[in-house]
Amino acid sequence: MISEAQPALAIYLYGFALPDLVAPSILGIDDEHLVSAHKYASLNAVISSVVLDDFTGEVGENNVQNIAWLTPRACRHALVIDKLMEQGAVYPLPFGTLFSNLSALEQEMKCRSTQVLAVLQHIAGCQEWSLEATLDRKQAVDALFSEGLQSGRFCLPDGAGRRHLEEQKLRRTLTTDLNRWLAECLTSLQNELSPLMRDFCSRRLSDDKVLHWAYLLPVEKVAVFQQQVRAISRHYEAYGFNFRVTGPWAAYSFSRLTE
Repeated sequence: MISEAQPALAIYLYGFALPDLVAPSILGIDDEHLVSAHKYASLNAVISSVVLDDFTGEVGENNVQNIAWLTPRACRHALVIDKLMEQGAVYPLPFGTLFSNLSALEQEMKCRSTQVLAVLQHIAGCQEWSLEATLDRKQAVDALFSEGLQSGRFCLPDGAGRRHLEEQKLRRTLTTDLNRWLAECLTSLQNELSPLMRDFCSRRLSDDKVLHWAYLLPVEKVAVFQQQVRAISRHYEAYGFNFRVTGPWAAYSFSRLTE
């Protein structure tokens, strides 16, 4: 009886860590092969085996478009990274980072070791946290208009007709200047939070967000950061801002290699 050929395997790379890291005793993204660590060039590569065809060719393209296939594996990938973060700094790699064999992986580790070690040193003792905000622009204009009246910066005529025209004119001016006001607010926010961070970067805006920032925070600064954002949120709530803090995340925003 002729046995069926075993499917070709590839090496799935979750990320890099320092040599003293111990691979978690859990199954990898396919829920079949154990996670392990491969030491080379002063680095630990955290890996597991996967079936190559699951990620390449037409089957692979179909899989990554299939939510039912993708979601549990992406969750397993995140779980492995989370387990590694419990031990220390991790240089996380995106979902689906594959190598054909250990020699190819070792070549990459040799070429990248200096850069990766520098990143691991930079993110050591830190967590990535995300700060997002949306703005109700109409509410912002309303608040700025009321603020102008209360401060005496705006003065409206007594006559109802003239009063209405002047109010509409002022509101149009506030609407036109809103982006400049928003930029000033964001600069003030960043200046207020920057003493707490080790690093910072802007993320791509989506939906109706007016800010999406990633902060690399020393662990001992996280509670103060959260408290500071709560105070900021209370201060800006009347202007229509809605802030959202999420984390901790693996330091993807601060783990990007240059060519």
